[in-house]
Amino acid sequence: MTSAKSCIGQELLQVSLPHQAPVVASLLRAIAGATCMMARITNSLRSSKDDGGTVAYQLSFFCRSGEERGDEALDRLLDYLLESGDRLVGEWLGPFVDSVAAFRLGTGGSDSDRPVADLLTLEIHVGVAEIAESVIAASPNDEWGIWGCDLLATVTLSGDNPDWTLVHRIWAAAVSLWRAVPWDESSGFEIAAGEAPQH
Repeated sequence: MTSAKSCIGQELLQVSLPHQAPVVASLLRAIAGATCMMARITNSLRSSKDDGGTVAYQLSFFCRSGEERGDEALDRLLDYLLESGDRLVGEWLGPFVDSVAAFRLGTGGSDSDRPVADLLTLEIHVGVAEIAESVIAASPNDEWGIWGCDLLATVTLSGDNPDWTLVHRIWAAAVSLWRAVPWDESSGFEIAAGEAPQH
């Protein structure tokens, strides 16, 4: 469940930020959206599990990156994450074609090499042509300005204990590095602007 504190980023957006802080405002929006999204998804995951279904959720980020290879893009994102927070544990998946890279990833525990939550899968696809079908499916009329994006990052969560802290970090990193636009199947592009669930 989400407490009032969990959506503090949305309240901060109401405050006038200095003109030199557009990146800060963008990051605050990303964090606020991710925090509120977390509560909605957790409830959805619980419902899926209660129904006996497979617990899985995907969050996608449409980006303008200039990256040429999937593994280089993933390296850049992982480097950013390692510089900006807790240590990570995981493993490379693949090999894949040059335009695709993937990693099973989690936040590392302070006293062991074990993750503190279930590992998530982070997958990167690079190239306008490579991701065109996903772009058109998500925004057929380009209402969200994602046509021409050249990188699609997808986070897949599953299990009983999703790593929400890492989801927040990935979201903020993708916005900072590549001006990411988040999307999921249940909320579409409204995922970043959603209000906190009522409890």
